[in-house]
Amino acid sequence: MGSASPVSLSDLHPCLLGGVSYVFRTPDLYDPARARRLLARQRVRRPGLIEFRLAAVAGVAAMAEAANAAEEGERQGQLVEEYYQLIEPVDEDSIDEPDQEKRTVMLAEQLAAHQARLREIYPQIAAIEANLERHWTPYAELKADRDYWDEVSRIEIVRLLLVSIGGVTQPRDDDGMVCQAAYAAIPKDHRMELATFAFRLLAPDETQRKN
Repeated sequence: MGSASPVSLSDLHPCLLGGVSYVFRTPDLYDPARARRLLARQRVRRPGLIEFRLAAVAGVAAMAEAANAAEEGERQGQLVEEYYQLIEPVDEDSIDEPDQEKRTVMLAEQLAAHQARLREIYPQIAAIEANLERHWTPYAELKADRDYWDEVSRIEIVRLLLVSIGGVTQPRDDDGMVCQAAYAAIPKDHRMELATFAFRLLAPDETQRKN
């Protein structure tokens, strides 16, 4: 993929952690595709919510059958289905109300209700998920895949966009990525925040775009 192109000062973004300045460049048009390619090359895939929902429902049913606890299995299955419905993004356009202001109010009320219900049921969901991870292999494998994707993607996004550490330009490999040895020298307690910073540069929210 070649070396990274030189960047101007206006395209640099410092992130100060523990007295150390980590400087990132502004992502270009091709960086999202580069990031996906890097993960694909490592055979990394992040399972979707539908996969987790199907595995969770199947796991709850199977474990309930094995324990001869059909009623509890049905209760947990319904709770899991409700949970995955609640965490689906809510689209304002899906609300059947022609008036824009009323629709906005209704959306806010719906989101608040969803959040309240999620807070109410989450302790039970967390217990169900922990049980699935221990005893239902399909769910445990999905969780392992998701955790692996998250960790690798955090490493790769920093290696892709990081330019310098403490004023020292970092060496890059043939793919234009910060060398693995340079990344490994970053304190472990800085890595999560650096990845969050880099992801925000790659996919800024609407507020950041306006700024």
